[in-house]
Amino acid sequence: MMETAGLILSIAVRVKGERELEEVVERLRDAGVESLWIQLHVDAETLQQASLWDLLDPVHDAGMRIASVRVVNVNPGTELIEKLAVVASETAGRTAIISSPGAQVLEALGDWLQVFATYRARLLIEPRSARETRQLYKVLRELIGGVLGISQVQENFPSTEHFLRVLTPYLQLTRNVQVSNYGEEGAARILTPGTYNNPLLLRTLVSRGYSGQLTIGYERAPTSIPFLLEEHRAVGSFLKSLEEKI
Repeated sequence: MMETAGLILSIAVRVKGERELEEVVERLRDAGVESLWIQLHVDAETLQQASLWDLLDPVHDAGMRIASVRVVNVNPGTELIEKLAVVASETAGRTAIISSPGAQVLEALGDWLQVFATYRARLLIEPRSARETRQLYKVLRELIGGVLGISQVQENFPSTEHFLRVLTPYLQLTRNVQVSNYGEEGAARILTPGTYNNPLLLRTLVSRGYSGQLTIGYERAPTSIPFLLEEHRAVGSFLKSLEEKI
């Protein structure tokens, strides 16, 4: 578990159904990581077919906590929005993330705000570029209430420096930052030299008082549970050392 100064460190767990979720949770349980925060990443089909407790019970029973539920490509016209709000409201983090938004999503945000406000949950929208981030911000600044926010994934940008230029102007509205790293052979350690300069990113987040979720999640290459847990420990130690210097 890692929580410092309003920052929650979690790992992304991607599942495509109840059985796979139970298998992943069992591996986490075997690793002895009670109280671990996880981001539960499901597709729209899994969200539609699984019951609320099919998604939540395995995690709760294992003593872990769901920081957020992330879904890709949700159709704005479906009843899944309310179901996502219900699921999020029953998690420890009370947060849902919708990735890969389009123009229809931006148009629907006013209605979605009302749904999530009803269930006292938070909805984060995840843009894929600097342009989408600017468009999203223009919509969010007109909608008050603290229910809506931004999630950013570093892998959507070619470098940490580019990512920071997009991230920092909107950091007050950002409630999830996903980090990863890659080398010539695929997934690389978060803190080692690679595609991304994560020590720079983490120092910037801490120095600017970022408050929200920091998620370790790899989109481009498969990673094992032991790998993610090792990175969680390493990043947690690094964050604590940064906090001590402030």
